[in-house]
Amino acid sequence: MPSDPDDEQLLVGLAIAGIVILAYSVLVAQQLLLGASVVVWLLGLYLLWRFIRAHERIAAALEARNRDE
Repeated sequence: MPSDPDDEQLLVGLAIAGIVILAYSVLVAQQLLLGASVVVWLLGLYLLWRFIRAHERIAAALEARNRDE
């Protein structure tokens, strides 16, 4: 689960965007796979963001540990 308020806001924003895009693709365009593919891309972007944030936290922790030594 997201730990930072920024991560929570990003997750909520992506969820709302995914729901809107999926609803549009089903109700207006009548192409479920179009909406599903966009939602999968949004999920991939979110996971990439979490991966980058995790690496930043790991680097910060290692730098702090090296400063203490």
